[in-house]
Amino acid sequence: MPLNETPMATVRQYPLERAKILKKFIVSEIGYSFIFLLLAVLAFLFASASGLVAPIVTLLVVLFIILSLVNLWYQGKYYRVYFYNVKEDFLVIKKGVFMPRETILPFEKLQDVYLDQDIFDRIFSLWDLHVSTATYMSGFEAHIDGVNISNGEAIRELLLNKIKGKE
Repeated sequence: MPLNETPMATVRQYPLERAKILKKFIVSEIGYSFIFLLLAVLAFLFASASGLVAPIVTLLVVLFIILSLVNLWYQGKYYRVYFYNVKEDFLVIKKGVFMPRETILPFEKLQDVYLDQDIFDRIFSLWDLHVSTATYMSGFEAHIDGVNISNGEAIRELLLNKIKGKE
């Protein structure tokens, strides 16, 4: 390969699923709904005597809508900046909108590669690929979430072959 050419990034070869945006949006909206419901109940309990329940609940609904729109924008942006690539000697994972993080894992340090799903991943047919080293942070930071099963298995095989020294 000529020096000015770079191999296709793994994220383009085995892309994340767009359903990841919807999954992360819905999961966070469920959490926000509980918070806003609690705030509405508190408003009803403490402001009912003063007659301010309706304005407070209206304000909470407007804030919830604004937060939901910001959340949808954020999840789309997070999806677009999410990057991973299997290089010659290491795996690179970059993610984050406001505080981007880059994790670089040398293959000789990798101890485990596995796929898993949570309940929402099952609903959206998504898988998370986890890689870990002996450090605690690698398990937290070093995962590729939101791939379909065929892409997840392909990336896992690629990584396992790199770990074994076959590629």
